[in-house]
This record gives sequence, structure tokens and C-alpha cells, in this order.
Amino acid sequence: MIKKKDLKFGFKNEKDAHPILEKTFGILKNTKDYLGKNFEFDKFNDNYYIELKSRRINHNQYNSLYFGKNKFDKGNQLLKDNPQLRIFYIWKCYDGYYYWEHDSSPYRIKTQGRCDRGKYEYNDCIDIENQYIHSLGELSIN
Repeated sequence: MIKKKDLKFGFKNEKDAHPILEKTFGILKNTKDYLGKNFEFDKFNDNYYIELKSRRINHNQYNSLYFGKNKFDKGNQLLKDNPQLRIFYIWKCYDGYYYWEHDSSPYRIKTQGRCDRGKYEYNDCIDIENQYIHSLGELSIN
């Protein structure tokens, strides 16, 4: 029940974020429509890959934010194939949209997760301290 509610929350935020993200990154495609529903990123175009994480917190409620290491690993693969790409991990929080560009600052690999949805859901994650996370409104794409 909780997982279904969380997925609904995430899909709604992904849809709502689309026009906001396009203001910064240009026309974006949904990866599930082109690359499969299990692709590690949510949005893309010729220049960018974007992963959107929806959180029910303010961005600075904790010392850091995180995302699955599998996404970081896929980002490394995408960059190996096309070094001109830029990859962004974006968190939609109660207080706005925040981002970290792939490998742009120090990070930690930590096992993180949850167990409130009827099973243990723990994985290696990329943990970014708040000092390296920025408001999407501050991002200027050249």
C-alpha cells in the first residue's frame, strides 16, 4: 500500500516537473517512452540526462540527499559513450527543486534505504552533502 502511494507521488511529480525542467534543459523526452520503463534516468535529450527524485522533506532537512548508485554507474557509462553529455540528479522537495551535476563534487557511497513498505529496500547510494546541492533556479545552462 505504501509503495503504491509512493509510486503515485513520484509519477505525479515527474509529470508536474516536466515543463519546469524544460525551461532549463530544453525539450525533454521521457526515457520510459524511448529507452524502456526500467532505464535509470527519467528524462533526456541530445545534451542531458536527468534523474528526478521526489522527497517529502525540505531540501536541507538532513545533512545530505542521495540517489541510487546504479544511476551514478549508468551515468558513468553514458559519459564514456558520449563525454559531451551532462547528467543531473534533481530532487523535488517541499521547498523547491535542487540539483547536483554528475561527479561535480565529493560524495560518499553509503548503504541507505527503508523497511516501511513490508520488506527491506537497502542499496548502495550516492550521498551528497547539502553544501554541494544547489537550487535549480541558480542553474545557468550555456
